[in-house]
Amino acid sequence: MSGQGTHSLVKTLRCSTCGAPMKPSAESIINICNFCGGITAESPVSPHIIVKPLPLQPPDGVGNIRKMELILVPFFEVNAQVDVDAKGYQRRERTESKTVRRGGETHTETKTIVEYRPWRIIHHGTHAVRFLARQEFTMFGAGELISNVTRSLGGEPIPFNAEFIKKLASEDPSRSLEALSPEWGQDEASKKAGEVVYEAAYARAKSEMHEVFDTHVNFKPLSKPALLHQPLLLVRRKIQGRSYRAAYHWGNGQLIREEQPIKNRRLMVFIAILGFLAAPVFAQLGYNFYLGSEEEIWALILFGVLGLAGIIGAIFLLIRSYKPHKIKSSGSGVSLFDFQKVTVKQPQQPQQPATGGTEKKSGFCTKCGDPLDPNQKFCEKCGHTVGS
Repeated sequence: MSGQGTHSLVKTLRCSTCGAPMKPSAESIINICNFCGGITAESPVSPHIIVKPLPLQPPDGVGNIRKMELILVPFFEVNAQVDVDAKGYQRRERTESKTVRRGGETHTETKTIVEYRPWRIIHHGTHAVRFLARQEFTMFGAGELISNVTRSLGGEPIPFNAEFIKKLASEDPSRSLEALSPEWGQDEASKKAGEVVYEAAYARAKSEMHEVFDTHVNFKPLSKPALLHQPLLLVRRKIQGRSYRAAYHWGNGQLIREEQPIKNRRLMVFIAILGFLAAPVFAQLGYNFYLGSEEEIWALILFGVLGLAGIIGAIFLLIRSYKPHKIKSSGSGVSLFDFQKVTVKQPQQPQQPATGGTEKKSGFCTKCGDPLDPNQKFCEKCGHTVGS
């Protein structure tokens, strides 16, 4: 049996210091030579932008720094024209009151009326759509970073430079710097950006409507997707013998997520013990009052409630004192209007010639999409003047 020969071109990655062959990492654009320890950084995507990290110095905070990790997280940015038209209906309740007379007396009757009104969301804009360039990113502070990057670059953007990455890695004494690689190419990134916008538009419609009938999104990329690496600094601190984590957007130094110690643990345990000890004392006092006079049943009930409250409070304080930490978060989640707006000059559309007929008034407000009555001059929702 004869076979056909196949040929494939395999690019060999070599160390820029000693020339030894290196196996490229699928997880990072940074590779370290096993022979000489040299650092090689390559990017297969253009354009490629890096938000310049701040100097690798311990950020302000309570406790002793145990570990710092700087991670360059990959995002794609797609500048696109976004047009959204979502339709459905909204549930509204209104109250009507009227005065009636019965039997010579005046009464006020109130009733609640539920209305289901047609609702529409119309949005047109040019946005910089930024989204995570990997399937999953489960590190501490990941959700807050994604939400932060969606709204703003968060620092000084510079073009990708292999020497800059190598210098950044060499300045890290713990060799903990990671520059994660994207999991998709640029063609697939454009499709992913459209999906991200659709999900955000549908979430917006669901938040305003009782039921969504249809969500139409026209997503038109205006430029080639750019790879964007954002710096995330993970810090571990030791406070009172316990370890706590903190995550910073290291392009602008913003604290996005932090574990904080529970204060006054010993005091809470002490008060909890007092609560457990006081419960039987209150119960005995109430019982003694009741034995002295059966008419003092109120005392039995009062001291019983106080004893029960002491036990419940003690249990709450014990749970609170043994909770490992509390979380301070800048918030996460992405909606339709979180994508940063960009200014792009659009070609002017030719004006349509005027027709002899009268233009029919739209059934919805052109600003917010609220339904309009035929004779309505102002929108009830946003106050926008309706054209005649």
